[in-house]
Amino acid sequence: MKLFLLLPSLFILAISYHLLTTNTYAQIQGTEVASVYDVKDTEARVGDILVTTAEGLVRASQAYDIKIFGVLDDTPVLVHRRLDNTGQAIIRAGVAEVNVTTLNGVIKYGDYITSSQILGKGAKAAESGYVLGVAMADFDEASSEKIDFQGTQVSSGKIPVAIRIEFAELSNPRNLGRIFGFLGTSFLSTLRDPQQLGKVMRYMGAGMVILLSFIFGFLTFSRTVAKSVEALGRNPLAKNAIQVSILINILLMIGTVAIGLVAAFIIIRA
Repeated sequence: MKLFLLLPSLFILAISYHLLTTNTYAQIQGTEVASVYDVKDTEARVGDILVTTAEGLVRASQAYDIKIFGVLDDTPVLVHRRLDNTGQAIIRAGVAEVNVTTLNGVIKYGDYITSSQILGKGAKAAESGYVLGVAMADFDEASSEKIDFQGTQVSSGKIPVAIRIEFAELSNPRNLGRIFGFLGTSFLSTLRDPQQLGKVMRYMGAGMVILLSFIFGFLTFSRTVAKSVEALGRNPLAKNAIQVSILINILLMIGTVAIGLVAAFIIIRA
């Protein structure tokens, strides 16, 4: 009787040991749960990184994209499908095989993976920004294919990535160079859309007009006040005239700023 009860326990222990010492356990750890979405980019392939746009889900095409959505997959372990069986499976959590390149350097286990300028392909995150997740294996360049990008040859292949879309802080955000780098990246990203570039230029022009009007009004008023106080000390009897002069200068300063605001509004609305 005791032997009969002991057999199931031995069987469970044997199965557990087998899972711990074979790839079966690794496969269970890599279980993915996906949902289906409509992918606008018809050329997207399994393993590509997708981002959200006004047109729909498309392949990522810029580094550290703030709109990273997930990874396209075709054989996830569990899929939440629609009743009409439409859409494609996209992994947003778990472990997924991701298309990557060595555009930002060789990828090692534990490196953050982000989007890149190569359509749909990830790369090592070299600075702070939005990332897709963490590499769960070294990238094997020996078995990878070579692709050309802007005159440079890089290695391309797949690696497992633990998906966790977030902002990863890899450098000091208060660093002046980092701030200017971020501003430069943001500005250059608008060059792809001429309408957005024109809007940015109008806002910059309006801001410059407002700034100049404030500076002109402040400098004029400050110089006038200093001279008025000095004149009041020399000639107290002219108090009323000096006060009227200060009031007029205040009104002129307000008028200058108001003109700047109106001009900025006209520039923006143009």
